[in-house]
Amino acid sequence: MGPIARIRTDLPQKFGIPRNGSLAPHLHGEIRFEPEFASAAAVAGLEEFSHLWLIWQFENGLAGGAASDVAADSAGATAGVASRGWRPTVRPPRLGGAERVGVFATRSPFRPNPIGLTCVRLERVELREDGPVIHVLGADLRDGTPILDIKPYIPFADCHTDATGGWIERAPWHELAVDFPEALLALVPVEKADGLVEVLRQDPRRAGSKHEPERVYHLAYAGLDVSFCVDGDALRVVGVERL
Repeated sequence: MGPIARIRTDLPQKFGIPRNGSLAPHLHGEIRFEPEFASAAAVAGLEEFSHLWLIWQFENGLAGGAASDVAADSAGATAGVASRGWRPTVRPPRLGGAERVGVFATRSPFRPNPIGLTCVRLERVELREDGPVIHVLGADLRDGTPILDIKPYIPFADCHTDATGGWIERAPWHELAVDFPEALLALVPVEKADGLVEVLRQDPRRAGSKHEPERVYHLAYAGLDVSFCVDGDALRVVGVERL
């Protein structure tokens, strides 16, 4: 098996990747096909669907967290999860990183086979001379992630109204209040601002992070180095600079 395409997103590091794309519906991604699969005929009819399933390969590089880490993080992206071994239990961020559950009862990237599954909204299919480009929203994938397959989301078959959420329902999702000063927000391209706020609201820090209100964290996003602090349930943006 090999990639049929790669996705371009605004997140070059693991740090900041949303834990679920549906919680960041403005995150834009462009799926660009490898030359042998760049066929307009292969995507004919795709634009009739509202959502797509993406099957992709995890490429876990370094943890990142500072502008200076982006180059090193990209260089480490090819270090696949499977080559590092795996553990039967993991600590999901949803449980604060303090409680273990079975790896197959989670969507953790640290699995026997580094395969990911994401449902995204199809924005449009662009037909270019060098092949089609699929524009999607709600893409919780790192920039450059290999795409193994693309399938349409079929509502009558894929939506189960009687589904239950297991242990996740015992740990309701919690978001941070984001304080983004107008002067700093003005430094972010308008079309990128909503997605950035959604990423920050989900708290990019590691699960179970210590309470360090004066610590400054750095998020690489859309060519920007966004620095912020977190005090309890409040996140405050303190700087925006070009990478």
